[in-house]
Amino acid sequence: MTRFDLTPQSLVEGLQRRLKKSLGQNFLIDENVTRTIAREVDNFRPLHILEIGPGAGALTLALCRLELPITVLEKDDHCAKYVQNIFGEMPEFCVIHGDALNEPLPEFCSQAEARAILVSNLPYNVASQIYFRFIDADLPLVGMVLMFQREVAQRFIAKPGSKHYSALSVVGQYYHEIEHVLDVLPESFRPAPKVTSTVLRFVPRKRELSEADEQRFRRLVHAAFALRRKTLSNSLAGYLGLDKTAWAEKLSQLGFEPTVRAEALSFRDFIRILNVID
Repeated sequence: MTRFDLTPQSLVEGLQRRLKKSLGQNFLIDENVTRTIAREVDNFRPLHILEIGPGAGALTLALCRLELPITVLEKDDHCAKYVQNIFGEMPEFCVIHGDALNEPLPEFCSQAEARAILVSNLPYNVASQIYFRFIDADLPLVGMVLMFQREVAQRFIAKPGSKHYSALSVVGQYYHEIEHVLDVLPESFRPAPKVTSTVLRFVPRKRELSEADEQRFRRLVHAAFALRRKTLSNSLAGYLGLDKTAWAEKLSQLGFEPTVRAEALSFRDFIRILNVID
């Protein structure tokens, strides 16, 4: 059987091991899902692919059909050896055995001309941490195609005023244009998780703030959402040493109503607030 005769199901069966729940492992077995993700990756016209957490290699298999250089980053030693054995003879295929939260990233990720893209069925337990690791690294990626637990994905794409809108919505939408690709049902995995997953497409936005101001922006947003049921002036009371009255005055200067809450504001609104507290 050649590599391209393989299927997600056969790859998972071939792994023949007990799962490590501590790594959040749920292996894809749905070929329709892996092909859809690969098409989304191809739409970016990348020249290099970085996949995090290939597991049994189901998504890797679909990505191989794009005939591009692929580097996979895998924490689990058994999975790393398994995908190396399956795909190691493919030209320009590389396995990095390490943790995506702290392993040095391939050099091509820092090269704009490499047109690198990040793709992953992210482990639920560290998905947001991995996303922000790549944000903080400020890499010239052409984009990302990532799978999250649906509840997390809903927060990424939520609009102001909706029930899922949160600090993650504001910060994520500052850095990226984010689009829903597809929902993935539990039966698309082995073992089946208890939740539905969602694939999102991330297109980088031009950063409007300096690195230092981005950190101030993120702190402001998180402070604003700390008490989301309260008015914004109440939520921010004490932040930067300003009391409720001082915050109410600053917000009024920007045209916000006294009753405005964090969940009603876009990332641009928070940038406006940041500019008046310099």
